[in-house]
Amino acid sequence: MGQDGEDGQGDDPGVTIEAAKLPPRVFRREIRDALRYEKGLVTKALLVLAVVAVIVILRTVHVA
Repeated sequence: MGQDGEDGQGDDPGVTIEAAKLPPRVFRREIRDALRYEKGLVTKALLVLAVVAVIVILRTVHVA
């Protein structure tokens, strides 16, 4: 039973999978865009970790 109180056993023909109608090149483009986005997130995360490491090192050197 879902949050809406329905069991999900409906036979609504209005519910279709639109992705099945798209050509393969569209999927490749979406995958490429998603990978580019994920690479950007990884780059930003590494940059933030590097900044934190520099701050910690500078603070440790300054205090010691």
